[in-house]
Amino acid sequence: MTARWMITAAYVALAVSAVALQLAGRARRLCLVPFGEVIAAVRVSPVGRLVLALGWAWLGWHLLAR
Repeated sequence: MTARWMITAAYVALAVSAVALQLAGRARRLCLVPFGEVIAAVRVSPVGRLVLALGWAWLGWHLLAR
């Protein structure tokens, strides 16, 4: 088992858990809120919008600029 395979498996596990949490939030199980509602609540304040914009810029710089 190589390190590359382990990193890929970890990312797949994170993606599967994120999808599972999103589905549980949409079904209103476990008192979870869907991701879209969390983002909508954060976008209300100017500081929240700034944090979202900086987070999107960081994600774009690190994942999409290759």
